[in-house]
Amino acid sequence: MNTTLLRFFLSEYRKRRKKAALITFALFWGTMCVIIFLGFGQGMTAQFRESFAGLGQDLIMISGGQTSRTYQGLPKGRRVWVYPTDIDYLKARIPEIDLIAPESYNNWAVSAGRKEVNRTVHGTTAEFALMRTQVPKPGGRFINPDDVRDGRKVAFIGWSVARDLFGAEDPVGRTIVINRVPFTVVGVLEKKLQDSMYNGPDADQVYLPFTSFGQIDSQPYLDRIHIRPREARYSLLIDERVRTLLGRKYRFDRDDRYALGIWNTIEDAKEAMTIFKGIEVFMGIMGALTLLIGAVGVTNLMYAVVKERTQEIGIKMALGARRRVIVLQIVLETLFIFAKGTFWGFVTAFNIIQLVRRIPINYDTFDMGGYLLRPIFSLQTLVIFVSVVGVLVFLSGIFPALRASRLNPIESLRYE
Repeated sequence: MNTTLLRFFLSEYRKRRKKAALITFALFWGTMCVIIFLGFGQGMTAQFRESFAGLGQDLIMISGGQTSRTYQGLPKGRRVWVYPTDIDYLKARIPEIDLIAPESYNNWAVSAGRKEVNRTVHGTTAEFALMRTQVPKPGGRFINPDDVRDGRKVAFIGWSVARDLFGAEDPVGRTIVINRVPFTVVGVLEKKLQDSMYNGPDADQVYLPFTSFGQIDSQPYLDRIHIRPREARYSLLIDERVRTLLGRKYRFDRDDRYALGIWNTIEDAKEAMTIFKGIEVFMGIMGALTLLIGAVGVTNLMYAVVKERTQEIGIKMALGARRRVIVLQIVLETLFIFAKGTFWGFVTAFNIIQLVRRIPINYDTFDMGGYLLRPIFSLQTLVIFVSVVGVLVFLSGIFPALRASRLNPIESLRYE
């Protein structure tokens, strides 16, 4: 039985090789499009998540502002600053805060030997590295609590600063001069993707211990306070509590949105992720529609095969062929076309994705093009795709097969 079935299948497949090739190509093209579209869609989402995390993970940034409302007899237009004392003040009163760090900055000339560049220099604490994704290259480190406590003259620099001042040499242990004060480089920022920033990318920044920064800058207030919630769901709660507490302390209306500048990156990331997920779904739908055309083609081919072979099927059934043999033969043809088309579609899509991933990303000028350079070939997507499309194609073949098996042999022999 199995040998006969295989012989029937091979014989009929050779007769319709050209038609089968067209449907195979449609499945190949549809499969390739679906995998590539989904791969690029998922890659864009992952790249956004990574590049946005370059600014910081679950981060709320607070800066001073200017009042836009009168409050308790005070006029509008008053400048509101945040100060170092606000760090402990907020930490003690908002238990949902996990980490909090101050930041002050100024623009200065930074030199090493005969080379000099103008860069933004920041003063902060060790917690800043955890919140702002400041990962040092091997052999170096970020500012630690001892540096802040002792006011050490050490610096952590971005990779662009290291390249401009030291070229290909390792800057760790070398000396840079900031505002006529020497600092020892203790670490260099590892390259990272970053599409959200202030004062430029982190690659161009220099970071000092907060106490050391205060020794070369007389600024009494902070430029920013960085907060990481214990859980992301607390972000809006912390936002409101910060406005309430600082409003009470500095006497401004808590509902005055201009009195403080609050950048809630957690909520911004949610909105942006919704957009990228929408793009991912749209690209998947486009690929699925392309594949659906191939599935419809399989159905049409099988119905055409049944119609063309009506007399032949009648002869086989008149000679004693069972309905099971007729059904299995047509289903086997359908599944063979499906397997051949989808296999080469997978292979082609996989190779295209891997070739694109080999294109290097320019970390210094990361732009929209960088989102397209890291598509993802997902095994989970592959399994779901094969399951769904396999069922779809099986249904495309089983109904024509059942129709063929129900033909009356006598009527089939009369068919022209």
